[in-house]
Amino acid sequence: MAGIIESYKKIYENKKIHIWLVIIAFIWGITSTLIDIKTGSQYKQNIADLIFEILVGTYSLQFLHNAINNIDNGILPDFKQIKPKIIWDMIKLNIVWGIYAVLCLIFAVLSYMMLHTKILPVIIIAALFFISAFVYYIYIAYAENLNTKGLYNIKLIFLFVKPAVKKTYKNLILFILFSILIAVIYILIYAGAELTGINIIGRISGDFYILDALMYTVAVYFIMVTWYFAFPYSLINTYLEKIKPVIGKAVNNDENA
Repeated sequence: MAGIIESYKKIYENKKIHIWLVIIAFIWGITSTLIDIKTGSQYKQNIADLIFEILVGTYSLQFLHNAINNIDNGILPDFKQIKPKIIWDMIKLNIVWGIYAVLCLIFAVLSYMMLHTKILPVIIIAALFFISAFVYYIYIAYAENLNTKGLYNIKLIFLFVKPAVKKTYKNLILFILFSILIAVIYILIYAGAELTGINIIGRISGDFYILDALMYTVAVYFIMVTWYFAFPYSLINTYLEKIKPVIGKAVNNDENA
């Protein structure tokens, strides 16, 4: 539990930046929702989600870079500190590691079509979910020196498991449990608003009301603070102690091969 507390304490050292994060969360939530209403789509990403994920992801990597290198005491930085190259490097990393994930899913589908059994596809998908947590270390490794060298190698993700599985999943489970607690409170507030009729005051568009905009802002803000900042920050010590030596060894082996 100490890992969560220390991570959130670090995130809130620069309190002024959170005003801007709330504004970003509001714009993100309301823009994404209005696009969904206009297009009639639900429960999937739209262009607003993609744009804001790239922007917030870039900011997250700048924060991690500062934290690892103790720049300005590693607090959440001003937006003007963001280096443009991070955007393009992050997009490239997302594409490559996204392709790896898609290939695993394709392999799961093909195995079902060929063997007509659900066991192997389930094992493949379960393994994909299990190792996906370790992809965070790819981005943390990039954030340290803002260099993608050696980070496209798919075998890295498997090398991370043995030295870091215990600490990584301990942190992950704690953050998931905390997120579930917040989600329960979130649902209870919505339920109470529905019982009192507050949820249908101030219609914005369709079934989208003022309370929805406020609640979506809270949800997006919590996701940003938790999964873009606090959780990856909690992995920095594990990265430095367990993962960085593994990456260095793998890169040296590839260069000597």
